[in-house]
Amino acid sequence: MADTRETPISFRRAIKLCFTVLFAPDRMGEEEDRDNQVRERKEPAADQRAHPAHVVRRAFFQSLLLVLLSGSVGFVWGIGMHHLGRCATPPTVAWIQIVGAGMLLWGTLFVRGWEIETWSGVSLTERVNQWLYRTLCCVGTALVVYSLAFPACKV
Repeated sequence: MADTRETPISFRRAIKLCFTVLFAPDRMGEEEDRDNQVRERKEPAADQRAHPAHVVRRAFFQSLLLVLLSGSVGFVWGIGMHHLGRCATPPTVAWIQIVGAGMLLWGTLFVRGWEIETWSGVSLTERVNQWLYRTLCCVGTALVVYSLAFPACKV
């Protein structure tokens, strides 16, 4: 069985790793080697893997939280524009929706699976792949909701 324990990574380091993958992929190999060495030095897990049903349940609720958070950010941003006395013209709404839909599609098309997958699924590259995918999807969702909550100008 593969060791699926991840090394802890701070939010700041996660952002740095995302930029490293995008703009300095050769350095990412070094980062991943160091992370693999840390993982190898850890004590072996006493087979405390969660049952797959628990994994699915956790993923379901974590993704629900991301959906609610993304939608809330977009909604609050849109309502905030109303309170600032702003209104959206039809072309503005259309462009925001196009950009949001584009980000959702971009995340879907870019995400890698089998090409980078390891037995454990916890390599830095795999984790960065997930973070980038989720970021694109959450920002795209927030933009679409924002475009819907941003009040239209009265003609």
